[in-house]
Amino acid sequence: MRKFTWIIALILFLALPVRGQDTPRAEVYGGGGYLRADLGGADANLYGWNFSVTENLNKWFGGTADFSGFYGHQTQVGPGLAPVNVNVNAHTFMFGPRFTYRKAGSITPFAHVLLGGIRGSRGYLGISQSAVKFAAAFGGGLDVKVSKHVAVRVIQAEYVATPFLDLRQDNIRLSAGIVFRFGKR
Repeated sequence: MRKFTWIIALILFLALPVRGQDTPRAEVYGGGGYLRADLGGADANLYGWNFSVTENLNKWFGGTADFSGFYGHQTQVGPGLAPVNVNVNAHTFMFGPRFTYRKAGSITPFAHVLLGGIRGSRGYLGISQSAVKFAAAFGGGLDVKVSKHVAVRVIQAEYVATPFLDLRQDNIRLSAGIVFRFGKR
């Protein structure tokens, strides 16, 4: 983790001299992530991937398609039973508007509202239970330009609301990775 922090600091330092902010026609993002999943009274730490494609309609507004997958384990304990590790998976597919501020030189903050679905599953000893439900994500992130066609997404953070087990779950999703920019608007 310490090495990762130094690498991000170095990238930010090297990116400072980059000036000007062209608006790309499209941006493709891929990275690793973390989901703090609220499982109705118990939480699970899930790790995985996040991928999105954004089409920019002008300098400040675009449309985003966002997909992610997170995987982990949850320890369950029943009355008089030994603890059991249960596999937990979550895959999201969401779409929505993105609002971007492009006047900060090499730094590009953005905010988005994503609506769509989440497929959550739990499994133990080959027995699996899954469901697809509505999901909504509210958040944003910060990209740092490295070159004309590449940026580093330093952070993307969202509150993700889901309704499993007839209860509202309040989840937190974090990710970081690389953004590839194509075309010019």
